[in-house]
Amino acid sequence: MKAAPFYEHGPASAIRYGEVPDPSPGKNGVVIDVEYCGVNHLDIWTRMGVAGKKIRLPHVCGCDIVGTVRKGASFQPGEPVMVYPGISCGKCPHCRQGRENLCSQFAIIGGMSDHDGGYAEQVTVPARNVIALKLDAKTAATLAVSYLTAWNMLKANGAGKGKSLLVYGAASGVGMATIQLARALGVSTIITTAAGRDKVQFGNRLGADIVIDRSKVKDIAGEVMKITGTGADIAIDHVGAATWQTSIASVRTGGRMGVCGMTSGNDAVVPVRTFYSKQVTMTGALLGSKAQLMELLKFVKAKKIRPVVDSVFPLKEARAAQERMERGLHAGKILLKCS
Repeated sequence: MKAAPFYEHGPASAIRYGEVPDPSPGKNGVVIDVEYCGVNHLDIWTRMGVAGKKIRLPHVCGCDIVGTVRKGASFQPGEPVMVYPGISCGKCPHCRQGRENLCSQFAIIGGMSDHDGGYAEQVTVPARNVIALKLDAKTAATLAVSYLTAWNMLKANGAGKGKSLLVYGAASGVGMATIQLARALGVSTIITTAAGRDKVQFGNRLGADIVIDRSKVKDIAGEVMKITGTGADIAIDHVGAATWQTSIASVRTGGRMGVCGMTSGNDAVVPVRTFYSKQVTMTGALLGSKAQLMELLKFVKAKKIRPVVDSVFPLKEARAAQERMERGLHAGKILLKCS
């Protein structure tokens, strides 16, 4: 089969499209013919490498996997499916309680793990990770990472009617997901950021109430205070080092901050006095559980949420797809068409 693995950690040039061995279902596995695979920042972090974290190389990225069953347990050949990308031990108290993303052995298919992902014509995943597809394939290929993570943070932090919310990067995967899901949950005031007219307009089309153009406004926290009077109830931070101080400054006293990413860097400076004086509650989100994904799928279908697809690249252009994301040229999700 054809795939687009990377052979060493480094720039996008490490991705090389070509022939690799066909996968085997093994015990309790399912081989899937991949139709679409979403591109995420996690793919880029995985390719670049994380200090102290080793994975088997070559490695195939890709966590947002949608396709049809080729062979394996419990599913019929040709059945349309999507994949829950979290791998866990299946035995610990967290796993038995349906909170597998808290498992000490939790890993992500196609992420920083030894489990190859969906940048390929075929992929093998555990049968318990396979979900019958009840949405169109392109929509489903956007949901299992960005939207699931956003859903996890929004639910954990009480997003809903009467609440105000700040999220960075309207055109990013988590930014778009947060805006669309928060709107559907009834959040009263959604504030986001974007750079330039086109992305500001994109944020408005998604349903944000206010889009701050960060190419013109440097004091984001000050602007949030002007808008809300007391600060946002919730800040969703998927950016990392560059925005933690802004997030803490932007929430109200007693506000909440959901964290899920480190696009701008891992080591953030925290204004400790401000943090405890404002009595901010911070929650982390590593993807979400399979049960949360099932809940999300029902919500997306019921609310008729339509994630925006920025572009679709053929599998052989996986390198170009990641480069588009790295340069920040996208507005919405980038997908690979794998078959």
